[in-house]
Amino acid sequence: MKKKPKTLGRFLTKKYLTTSLLLLFLISLFIAIAQFFVSGTNEMVEELCAQTIVRPDYKKIDIATLKDVGGWVEILDEKNDVIYTKGKVAKKSAHYTQNQLLEMDALQSMISHKTYLFGPITFKFNDPEAQYMATFAPFTGSDGRNYICLAKVPRKSIRGNFNLVFDSFSSPTFLLNLKKIVLLLIPLFLIFIFCLKRYSKSVKEHIVAPNTVLIDGLRTIKNGDYAKKIHLNAEYEYVEIEDSFNHMANQLDQAEQQRAFYEKERQLLFANMAHDLRTPITTIQGTAKAVADGLVSDDKLTQTMETIISKSEHMNELVNRLLIFSKLESPDYQLHRQNLDLSELIREVLLEHLESAEKNGIDLTFELPETALEFAGDPVELRRVFDNLIGNSIQHNSAGTVVHIRLYSYDNQILFEIKDNGDSIPKELQEQLFEPFVSGDSSRSTQNGSGLGLAISKKIVEKHDGKISFIVLNEHDKMFQVLFWNGTD
Repeated sequence: MKKKPKTLGRFLTKKYLTTSLLLLFLISLFIAIAQFFVSGTNEMVEELCAQTIVRPDYKKIDIATLKDVGGWVEILDEKNDVIYTKGKVAKKSAHYTQNQLLEMDALQSMISHKTYLFGPITFKFNDPEAQYMATFAPFTGSDGRNYICLAKVPRKSIRGNFNLVFDSFSSPTFLLNLKKIVLLLIPLFLIFIFCLKRYSKSVKEHIVAPNTVLIDGLRTIKNGDYAKKIHLNAEYEYVEIEDSFNHMANQLDQAEQQRAFYEKERQLLFANMAHDLRTPITTIQGTAKAVADGLVSDDKLTQTMETIISKSEHMNELVNRLLIFSKLESPDYQLHRQNLDLSELIREVLLEHLESAEKNGIDLTFELPETALEFAGDPVELRRVFDNLIGNSIQHNSAGTVVHIRLYSYDNQILFEIKDNGDSIPKELQEQLFEPFVSGDSSRSTQNGSGLGLAISKKIVEKHDGKISFIVLNEHDKMFQVLFWNGTD
């Protein structure tokens, strides 16, 4: 037989039942203890009985307990005339008839006293005022005459009940009483069942139902559907659980989209890398085979070897830049920051490119601060950024282009701008300039760079908490801008 799974609903129902039974047991135990202590008052009740307190010298009778409950003592002679009283008499009488004495008999009075006891709660009905019950004790006085001691107690001051002991459980009287008890227990049991059902329904609505929705949501998340949102339609802590779950699902959904994007970018990276390596490898392989087969004349051998060397250098540059890009993408990579003068660093990079600019017919101008412009950064990585941007402006523009470089500070910002009026970049490529293996040329070619320069620059700038952007100024002018926050550490 398959074992039923443990659920919160069954757990709470079980706890409710055990708690209810324990509560009933404790109430019954409390009633029993209370009745035990109440039964201890029987000794005090004896002090209210005429037979206990009577004395031959009736004037010396002790009625302290009797007075505490509002009672008193009356002494009757042989004619039932009242000859002596002690205590505060609530209702004075000079003589009693036999019927009056019988009506005040304590046993008869208690039987006719309509008192209903439900546990510790007592209900009285038809309790007329100024009624008394009495106990009687005949005695011989110290003068040798016969008297009757009458101890009277207000009916409201004492309660009592009588329990019958039956000789057989099959007696008609016992069965009748048992029937009454069963009839009393049935509605109590029905009320208990009703309360239990109401409790179970409330638990189902407020706990079981939200838990079911939550479990379904978790299963959906487990199966990879991170777009799942839940609505528990509940109160209390479930409101916070619902918000936390939906926030978690949203974060997982974004992470999954980011992972898919990175996976696509990784695949594109490898595809582009293979494409860019294939051309120089093919060239090197074909040229080397031609040399080996003796197809290259002696006068062209030097040029052929220079081609092999050039392609090899380009492949080496591509691999090196790919390693740099991978290093920058690692979350464990840390910059080696130090205080440096950006103005001096850019001057050094410019000096390295002056010859190339003159060779390509590029008019290179610059506007740099005369005083030091200090910044806390990694000098090696920042040199890559400026070298790449300046190099691109020279290599990817036609002769006669004016390239203007400017470095300045504004408020708490440091801005590096490189502006030119050269060849325009197609609109479809402008938004992808900083992605790996994207070049500003209409078609990527291994002769025009690795396609990783701007992607590397973007990574370096962002690791310095800065921002790099491409801006089209007008129909002829375009600009790359690098922004750093001054004081970044």
